[in-house]
Amino acid sequence: MKPLFYFLFIVISLFFTSCTTGTHQKENDLDSTVTNPLFTIAPIQYADSSEKAFTLMAAFKFDSWADMLADTVVYSFPDGDAVTRTTLHGKDTLVNWWKNWVATSGIQSMAMDAFNHVPIQVISQPEGGFPMGIYDLVYFTNTLVFHGKPIGLRMNFSVHFNADKKIDHYASYYDRNVIIQASGNNVLKK
Repeated sequence: MKPLFYFLFIVISLFFTSCTTGTHQKENDLDSTVTNPLFTIAPIQYADSSEKAFTLMAAFKFDSWADMLADTVVYSFPDGDAVTRTTLHGKDTLVNWWKNWVATSGIQSMAMDAFNHVPIQVISQPEGGFPMGIYDLVYFTNTLVFHGKPIGLRMNFSVHFNADKKIDHYASYYDRNVIIQASGNNVLKK
């Protein structure tokens, strides 16, 4: 009986020792992956500013939205790659495009919610000619109403801020076909 007791005691002790060692190893591995030489976490105020800008856009308050934009803002639509996508340059051009879209597309309302933000500060030169600095990587649901019919669309954006904390670049990623079908018009087709 005593040999069986000692054997079970040793097996149980080894079991708990091995479980504890593995847990510490996983925690150490996690700690070593927290840092990244390409970026750091940016202050939450950039996520707040980004969401406020989207909320103003969704409410069609384009003049108030314009106050949050740099004069040189760039807005890239999701209709191509980094070189071929449709891009609007300048605050006035961007605001006027959105005002015209509301007037001509059949859109009645937009409601953006379920925001998820990842504000980062890029500290190493990114590929593709994009600037270093503060980005808010954000995805959310946009419920658009065209001709009385609501459609839900998940949207992904990269929002870049300049040194004055103004938005100077939007890169958008979403399925444009949902909007084209609902509105009956491809506004980016030339």
